[in-house]
Amino acid sequence: MSRRRVLVGALALLLAGCSSSSADLPAGSELVAKSASAMRSVTSTHFTIKVDGELPNVSVKDAEGDLNAEGESKGRAKVEQFGQLLEVEYVLVDQDLYFKGPTGGFNKLPAALAGQLYDPTAILDPDKGVAKVLASAKDARTVSADDGGHVVEATVPKDVVAGLVPGIDADVKSRFSLKDDRLTDAVFELPSGAKVTITLSDFNKSFTVAPPT
Repeated sequence: MSRRRVLVGALALLLAGCSSSSADLPAGSELVAKSASAMRSVTSTHFTIKVDGELPNVSVKDAEGDLNAEGESKGRAKVEQFGQLLEVEYVLVDQDLYFKGPTGGFNKLPAALAGQLYDPTAILDPDKGVAKVLASAKDARTVSADDGGHVVEATVPKDVVAGLVPGIDADVKSRFSLKDDRLTDAVFELPSGAKVTITLSDFNKSFTVAPPT
């Protein structure tokens, strides 16, 4: 066999291998459907939220904390106020919201006011949180696989994603990182250029939330 035929054969095998590896990726629609189902059973999680750019009527720039499916949460957030970033601590428990700014102690507010800033407990709400977002994703396409996980790109309708991220008024391009059927990272890219990233970890970890004293 000539050297040229050997080279052509090797190249064909290489190309075939690349094609099969791409074809072996699970369908994006199946992955987001499984993850939507799995996320409905999550009882608690640690979360981080980061906002790059401007979201209408949302003053939170980033936040981190723990939350559970009962609507309790505690953590910290950076809030833009009068052109400045202020870091605050918060506790959301028993339908009450407690905020502590750079000085002074905690102030108690009705939990309904949390939605005017950003309500992190929406993340695990089956009717408007990540489970709903995943179940409503359109044109889902698996783009990569790594370390037992997959990355899926999709479009989420504006009325669905707005339940999770206030201030969104258009369908958004989204990228989901999924592992063990759970969502570990979601990136939403708005037409305005703003980007919202939500990262989840420590699923079903036990923690307690109590009103601050």
